[in-house]
Amino acid sequence: MMVPDSKRGVLVVEGMVERLTGGGKFVVAPVREYAEVDVGNRVMIIVLDKLQPDVFIETLKERVTWPFPSNWAIVVKGNRYVERCSAYYGSTQLSALDPAGVARTELPLPRDGVLNFRIPEAVNLDNESMVEIRDGGRPIDTERFGSIEPVPTKERFPTVTVSGRFAPTNAADTYPTSAEFTNATTGQKYWAVVTNGEYSIQLPNRESYRATVAWTMVPRNTTGPAQAGTLNLNTDDSALTFDFNW
Repeated sequence: MMVPDSKRGVLVVEGMVERLTGGGKFVVAPVREYAEVDVGNRVMIIVLDKLQPDVFIETLKERVTWPFPSNWAIVVKGNRYVERCSAYYGSTQLSALDPAGVARTELPLPRDGVLNFRIPEAVNLDNESMVEIRDGGRPIDTERFGSIEPVPTKERFPTVTVSGRFAPTNAADTYPTSAEFTNATTGQKYWAVVTNGEYSIQLPNRESYRATVAWTMVPRNTTGPAQAGTLNLNTDDSALTFDFNW
């Protein structure tokens, strides 16, 4: 247990409780050399943990699409065990994923554990809105959203190399010429040329895309699009395979 440093001549110095003897006495060692500190001096034990909050909270800006679209999370870190941890943004109760990947509104929070409570994309963000953390029905922390410190983070793979094949490679003299990905949220489009029935493209991570094949018919030189499903890009890898079925 750390004891704050003090001025010379005061019998509270920076130290650490090393062990508890069989006779119930604390053995305390100074962190640094103190000429005025001797073995057997009377010391004061300050339990700093009791002066700290049950939890610490931060905000995390991170795009996810599972289990629902979300751009922000309330990160709750346990300073001690919280049996039924829950989080509210205004009147909206948030959910976090349990170890099985199931979204739940109440979860146990171990000491030094972390829970990410996601704010749904449909919820309008306001810096004046209140974030409340509870243990069951007991409030344990309340802060304005705009005053909460953000988590310093950097996306490991902000873009991902997506590549794959086309099945079939042609149909009735119709051949794929390009792969098109449309961001389901912003509508931004990305194209990749098809070469020998394959494609490769760099796409921003943590987004959902509608996949479309541009095709041409030989020899009539007729062109058109074909829908090829949805790509939910939410990965911690640098590359992903997505095959087109059209």
